[in-house]
Amino acid sequence: MPFVLCIIYAAMNIHPATYQYFIMRGGLLCLILLMLSVTMWIPDSKKEGKFHISNVIKGLMVGGGVITYFVAIILLVQNTYVTDYSELGWAESFSCMIDSMSESYVSRDYKNINFEELKEKLLPVVEEAEKNNDKTAFAKALLEYQYEFYDSHIWFEQNRDVLYRAEEELSGNDYGLSMYKISNGDTIAIMVKKDSQAEKAGIHNGTVIKKWNGVDVNEAMLDVRCLDYWYQFEVLENEALMKPIFLAGQGGETVIVTFIADDGSTKSVHLDSIGSYKTRESIVLSRFYSINRISGENFSCRMLNDDTGYLRITNEHYGDHMDDILTYCIGKHKKVYEELNAKLQELSDNGMKYLVIDLRNNSGGYVQVGNAVASLFADRKLTNKAAIERYGHIIPMNTFHTFDEGKWKELSVAVIVNDATVSAVDDLTHLLSQCPNVTVMGITCSSNSVQTTGGVCYLSDDMFEVHCPIIYSLDENNDILEVTAERQAKVGLDLRIPVDYDAAMMIFSDSENDFEIEFAIDYLHQYQN
Repeated sequence: MPFVLCIIYAAMNIHPATYQYFIMRGGLLCLILLMLSVTMWIPDSKKEGKFHISNVIKGLMVGGGVITYFVAIILLVQNTYVTDYSELGWAESFSCMIDSMSESYVSRDYKNINFEELKEKLLPVVEEAEKNNDKTAFAKALLEYQYEFYDSHIWFEQNRDVLYRAEEELSGNDYGLSMYKISNGDTIAIMVKKDSQAEKAGIHNGTVIKKWNGVDVNEAMLDVRCLDYWYQFEVLENEALMKPIFLAGQGGETVIVTFIADDGSTKSVHLDSIGSYKTRESIVLSRFYSINRISGENFSCRMLNDDTGYLRITNEHYGDHMDDILTYCIGKHKKVYEELNAKLQELSDNGMKYLVIDLRNNSGGYVQVGNAVASLFADRKLTNKAAIERYGHIIPMNTFHTFDEGKWKELSVAVIVNDATVSAVDDLTHLLSQCPNVTVMGITCSSNSVQTTGGVCYLSDDMFEVHCPIIYSLDENNDILEVTAERQAKVGLDLRIPVDYDAAMMIFSDSENDFEIEFAIDYLHQYQN
């Protein structure tokens, strides 16, 4: 009977892709009812086969335990917000999505999102795209919409090919080079194409660029919007570092580049487009994020040298999915703590005096996994919370603590993050930053998209599904842990890693040397002795 009820409950939902939410919710409720009914009719030992009041007590006790155990999951699942506009036209579904997110997007008030202004700006674009049956134009409008939230937890599923074509058009033209602004304020050329017009004109890797299309390069950067599906730059200071990369694709079929030649003179050259900038942009970003250099499985450990250990965490999942869910309910993941502690002890036995924790490009996961990691290094109990917003009030829902006194609280630790350190690992970064023995560092700070997703909206013909967060993360003082409306970081850095000329030449090259890890090792040896 409970199984049948579960199927009926799920079938009441219109969109088949959302069955998972309703099956989980209905299934859990039916499981509780089943447990209650079974335990209430357990035969009494003295009155075999007959109902007895003691069975009611047993039922209440066992059933109460089941309810308590699953209540956290139910609360979380009940906060899914699924809307289906797949039967509507492009423009109508887009308009309904905006209306839906104005109610469901958890940070709507915190970030002062003006949904009506977004609708007024972008709905005509979608209407024109629908009129011309131009899916790429529709995808471009979605990317523009996504940008306005500066939130990595807003993303799209389905039609990746269409999204890529939209990114290609938005990235602009390839003129045979990209650019990056180094720590002394110079904007230099990087990834210059061999035998290109740019190289033949005297521009090579490291050449200082002064003007872009006749405009001072620093002024030209001001209007650049870094639109990318995979990489979003929530914090203003993070995006500022990316703007030269995106500026390098802006211009028409020809662009005028003014640069400092090797002889010290100032020269200008006309460079013709050689195609879409998207490929070069993607390679530049992958090298900036050290995609080609970072190695190691999730929670893998090794020695970097005679006295420095290395811990790589790629996401906050551990074991199978059910383990993650159950430990989320409990609020602790002792297995992570115990097994990671054993790995660190092995490193210590091999001479570890310092530790580098690499959280770069970490996609997040479950907060209790990160809390178990932080428990190893904390000198006091640290707290973070999950919260929902109801009627203008932020209501804490789940509270998580570090546990036990950190065995490794005296170990000197450098934690490396970047803008792709996102979601639950933002929480972990925040916890680790409160440990006196830990220094959080990076060229960019972490994403500062610290929420839980659960909102899903299906657009016309299931062309795209749009996801958004619906649950806040809070610190121990109930402050929201997320980039502010002014795009300032709430989860910041203890130390921003400077990128000088030599560092840029290493980062944007085929070198296998990892500049950020080398910087962290040098820092630990120089400043922690």
